[in-house]
Amino acid sequence: MTAYQRLPSAPYSPVPDGAHARADADVPTISFELAWLDHRGVAQWDRRRLPDTPELAGAVASLARGAILRGANGPIAIEDLMPGDRVATRGGGTAQIDWIGTRSFGPQGERPLFYRVAAHALGAAGPETDVLLGAQAHVLIANKTCHELVGSPMAFAPIAAFEDGHSIAPVVPPGEVSVYGIACAGQEAVLVSGMPVESYHPARATGRALNRAVLASMAQLFPQIGQGAGFGPPRIPYLSLAEAQGLSLRRL
Repeated sequence: MTAYQRLPSAPYSPVPDGAHARADADVPTISFELAWLDHRGVAQWDRRRLPDTPELAGAVASLARGAILRGANGPIAIEDLMPGDRVATRGGGTAQIDWIGTRSFGPQGERPLFYRVAAHALGAAGPETDVLLGAQAHVLIANKTCHELVGSPMAFAPIAAFEDGHSIAPVVPPGEVSVYGIACAGQEAVLVSGMPVESYHPARATGRALNRAVLASMAQLFPQIGQGAGFGPPRIPYLSLAEAQGLSLRRL
């Protein structure tokens, strides 16, 4: 088991030791639309320009507009979710959405990459219908080989690992598009068209160096996290891209 795969035991705090580092002023910025629950449990909204780093951009690159989750009153599209809503998770439970982040792209300039996942492309893991996931989406895989790799019967794997050009294929949509990320109090596997997809957790970024400037920017991206409380330790480990590709070749 590598250090990347090993589950850390400490919570993730957006700013280490309560320090208030400043983001690098030379890094280009991008606009994020945020909605979150404050310390009183009241929904708040804001638009913030933050550094265009892989860590921040990746936090809002899991779901495409129109992705369907299971809310308290039935199916609900990601764009209709509100902070405080509860959605279904793998295993029959629910989780509260504490944060929703969105990034929009115009018809010109940089374009986001998505993956079109056909119905039942991952077998028993779903999805129930065709779904469009963001390039940074991680899906839950339950496979006996996971235990050999990460010491757990299940793991989150990047959707990019399962690209086959047919049932799971890359797509760059034309026109204006939006990508979304959601976060709960901890790591969750929320159901998107019946397929378990990871809610955002910063553990997925630990393969890269999270310097103080990046951590400070993440604190601005996730205003619901205060006093260094963080997201808590992840419960489910991750497969690397190469490991997940190996599972794909064995046909999940």
